[in-house]
Amino acid sequence: MKELFYKIPFDFRKLTIGEDSRKITLEESLAEYIALIITTIFGEYKYDLDFGTIIWETDFNLLANPTQLKDQIKESVHEKVKKYEQRLIVTDVTLSVVEDTISSDHNIRVKKRLDIVVYGIIKQTNQPYYYQSSYYMAPFSVK
Repeated sequence: MKELFYKIPFDFRKLTIGEDSRKITLEESLAEYIALIITTIFGEYKYDLDFGTIIWETDFNLLANPTQLKDQIKESVHEKVKKYEQRLIVTDVTLSVVEDTISSDHNIRVKKRLDIVVYGIIKQTNQPYYYQSSYYMAPFSVK
């Protein structure tokens, strides 16, 4: 029997009115869970205070060495995804920091953007997999 995966966040309203919640593929489920791991602050998940990554700890650390900071974030993402996403064999994580110009009606801002790619192999299917996403720093937010 094929496994069922549900979209995060789970829609309990649909469940209470008798409708079925939205189902997603294994690859979509992996992407959602990796994003959850990356964007969670240490201590936010009260049942496992170690769940999450160091990104929030480094968000406003403007005095730190950028190369050292990049290496810390990369190592944290690699370690935490490997630990918590058991459906994936994590083979590599790449991280690049880019300055992005964001313009609105009245001002232009330059923000640091983290481009994170997690490479791995899906255990169930033995297929290659990669997750790619971008996040803005100071304050931390999804692109």
